[in-house]
Amino acid sequence: MTEQSIPYNQIDFVIKAPRLRIVFSYMSNKGVAFIREYLLRLLKLTPCKPAQIAQYFGFSQHETEVALADLEQNKWITWQDDGLIALSAEGVRLFSGDSPQIPTLKEFGSEYRMELLDNNFLKKADCDTTWQQAIELEIDAQVLSEQKDIAQKVFQSRFRQLMEDEIISLNDKDIALYKVDTIETKGEPFYFRFTQQFELLPETGKAKERHDVPTIIHQDNIQQAITAKIEQFQRGDNLQELRKSMNELDDDDTLRMLFGGRLDFAEFLENYQKYEQKNGLYFLGQIYHQEPMFKQINQILNKLDKKQSKKCYWLAPSDIYWGKQRKIHDKIQKLVDESKNKLDFRLYLPLPAGRNNREKQEWERQLKGLSEKNLYGFCEGFLNGNTEILFLEDEFTAVCYHAKLNGYPVTLPIGFMTTKIDEVKYIVKLVESYLASTLFPDNDTNEQQQKDFGLLNRL
Repeated sequence: MTEQSIPYNQIDFVIKAPRLRIVFSYMSNKGVAFIREYLLRLLKLTPCKPAQIAQYFGFSQHETEVALADLEQNKWITWQDDGLIALSAEGVRLFSGDSPQIPTLKEFGSEYRMELLDNNFLKKADCDTTWQQAIELEIDAQVLSEQKDIAQKVFQSRFRQLMEDEIISLNDKDIALYKVDTIETKGEPFYFRFTQQFELLPETGKAKERHDVPTIIHQDNIQQAITAKIEQFQRGDNLQELRKSMNELDDDDTLRMLFGGRLDFAEFLENYQKYEQKNGLYFLGQIYHQEPMFKQINQILNKLDKKQSKKCYWLAPSDIYWGKQRKIHDKIQKLVDESKNKLDFRLYLPLPAGRNNREKQEWERQLKGLSEKNLYGFCEGFLNGNTEILFLEDEFTAVCYHAKLNGYPVTLPIGFMTTKIDEVKYIVKLVESYLASTLFPDNDTNEQQQKDFGLLNRL
């Protein structure tokens, strides 16, 4: 009986997967037909007995019989009275030099994609042209420089599996690889994208071990790279800072759920039911993964008066895992589309007080393709950087705490949505007060810069 588990975060990882044009020769597969060239070359040198052939190639008796039957069927060998096997006249005619010219070879070429950690050849559906909204797993420089040689070896050794997985698509099914003729890299690389779910056990609140990636066979290096990346991003427990944020929002419920540094799922269910009765929502996981919440948001948006343009702000937290999943793009884009006639939508992205250009450029790269008119920068530190806010004035607000707890490998997002006007107004005022506050209040200069930095592309 499998243990029930609850996902608390979903993160996309990407691995560089070069596009490769591979041309190869193949033949009808008759047992060990792929060694027929070497067997023919041996028999050209000297007639042999079956036992000698088996010893030379390391074949079993059955493999030897299959290999010889293949050559005999093509009338390339003959049996001598003394039990030796020699080339027939047809077999001799195959040779114009040291190697036989086998007339049954066929050639095929196509584009393939191979990720560079465990060298899995990939189906097109598992590839993405972009690395955005994901955490990229690094590739060793030597692997990048030797990718064509690696691809050739892997393509040869896993040819049968690639046929079975229909990554190699040929009308001829019962075939064997003769040799790889050419490998060329094509254009910009693709990326192997997969979503890793992080789960907990509801009975204990303990984090569960990660699942394997379901779309690939070989993944030891990938799993090690994920673990190394998570360890690189790990920071200390932020429960004390979360307590301050929750107190600021007058939220005692969530604090009780995380008491002791682990999620109390029974307490979570109790709060879920309580918020549901108040036409609100309590959730576990990233805001952009909450489909019921966005269904409710869409209903609110559909009722808005087009003559008004209400403020809709989304303040991102200072958390490395925020936005690292493709679903966020669709959720942001929906609000961007609505901003054309109903909303003043702004996605606020945290930046250091000095507005380091590197952080700004990283946000621009991660959110490439979204309208620059809706991307804003603000000074990191709102509610200690651990609290995310999405609000539409006078309509709703969603609050998501990003808890870093020692018992969990990645951030545990948890929060609520409310449509109670007094609660909405309180949180909106808190956000607007922070954005309007000065960056250096003790500075005596006339120019007092606000924590709302304005449009990202103008910084």
